[in-house]
Amino acid sequence: MVADATAAAAARTTRADGVLLCIGVLAFGGAALWLGQSNNWDLRNYHWYDGWAWLSGRGAQDIAAAQAQTWFNPTLPALLYLLLSTLSPWLGTFVLGAVQGLNLLPLHRIAVQLLPPALLQQRRWLALLVAVVGATGATQRGELGAGFGDNLVSLPLLCAIALLLSPRIGNVRIAAAGALIGLAVGLKLTAAPIASGIVLAAPLLFAARGPAWRQWLLLAGCALAGFLVVNGHWMWQLWREFGNPLFPQFAAFFGGDFVAPAELRDTRWLPHSALEWLFYPLVWADEPRRVSELWFLDLRLPMLFLALLALPLWRRRARAALPQPRALDFVVLAVALSYLLWLALFGYYRYLVVLEMLAPLLLAMALLAVPRRIGVAAACVVLVVVGLATRPPRWGRLAHYGDHYVEVTLPARALAANTLVVFGSREPLSFLAPAFPDGTRFVRIVGNVLGPPLPEWALDRAVNERLQRHDGPLLLLASDTKEPSLREALQRHGLAVASDACDRVDSNLLDGDTRPQLCTLRTLPPTSAPD
Repeated sequence: MVADATAAAAARTTRADGVLLCIGVLAFGGAALWLGQSNNWDLRNYHWYDGWAWLSGRGAQDIAAAQAQTWFNPTLPALLYLLLSTLSPWLGTFVLGAVQGLNLLPLHRIAVQLLPPALLQQRRWLALLVAVVGATGATQRGELGAGFGDNLVSLPLLCAIALLLSPRIGNVRIAAAGALIGLAVGLKLTAAPIASGIVLAAPLLFAARGPAWRQWLLLAGCALAGFLVVNGHWMWQLWREFGNPLFPQFAAFFGGDFVAPAELRDTRWLPHSALEWLFYPLVWADEPRRVSELWFLDLRLPMLFLALLALPLWRRRARAALPQPRALDFVVLAVALSYLLWLALFGYYRYLVVLEMLAPLLLAMALLAVPRRIGVAAACVVLVVVGLATRPPRWGRLAHYGDHYVEVTLPARALAANTLVVFGSREPLSFLAPAFPDGTRFVRIVGNVLGPPLPEWALDRAVNERLQRHDGPLLLLASDTKEPSLREALQRHGLAVASDACDRVDSNLLDGDTRPQLCTLRTLPPTSAPD
């Protein structure tokens, strides 16, 4: 009777947790709705355009419309475009925020699997606290309701960790975990360091369950298969077009005609000295702009970094309280390897969102290793303080919701048939493309992958060939028609702005000072064009 009563109480607690988690997920949707519709550089540059272009079958009709980001895998942008262009802006924002809030579920599951069972029998709410603090970090809050994707691909990665930590793990769960890992990387390549850290740390779990190498090969093989399912089609298209499945990145490795004349990798965020390489989380705790364009405050990872430095002092005691001691070793090693790979490749903060979400759990594990009452109190205080101290980056929001997620008003000159629009600005303007009439084509002559100050290369020549072949109106879309790099690019292609006045393009994503101009272009006589 006592055992039955205990089991019933445990079931009620589990059901209560489920209800609270569901409320939490909806609360994330409500928070996204309250923050307002997202409006950021990535949305205006490629999130909106890439999804629309792929769904519309643009193929090779446009060239570099969304700058270097034109050639990112469009699967995730397409899904976001379908969601946000179909639903009312407020409803789409709510749904997206709720989906991002689903990170609560695997975080809670991982906490239940990793926290000491004896402690959870008395304080099951601690797993909920860890999950909530993990899911409300600076990256999650800053991206809530927005389409960056970091807190979307975190969901399959966290689910994979939860599956691998299951005490009843078998080949089916290992295969599912691998597929989820591959899915995350296929949707967003910047998830590769985290995914690699999980896969490389997995043998710690498998060693106690038979031949570890077989299970590891199953995990890695399914991860590769999941990656190819969502990204293989796009890599094949890039290979056929450019001879590089990762174009325009790593072009020097693959060779061919389309090798950029400059390094396209963004190295702004990498450490600058040996000390920074060793203690980078402490550096950005004081100077957040070292790892982000925008200021933010989040102590999760800096404090976790200090906790991992003290790992020898608390690891043995923490493992002693666990039915699966290797589970803690796996999560710690996965986090450490992920961080090191991220540090070498990116150094850009929001790509660490999974570690940001796991940090409160590992902080709690470290603090719980001290005597029980002190440890629980310390863990609660630290988690609450870290949560309250967080300040997310402000990526940009609209003041109110309109009738459509993206609203554009075009001047009359944009409505002519068989028009070729030339993007002549580094500003993110490709989101305007879907508003133009069907049959309009787009090319870019200035951007982060071509045009001055870069020397002319194969992509410039492809644009020039398209311009020479075009038989119809030519329009320039640019924020500043007097910008020196634009004038140089126009001369490079034998073009000039016609004498008639330009017209402004209006959109809900642009304020009055940043509205671009749409101008008629004319072709210079052959003698005026550069050799």
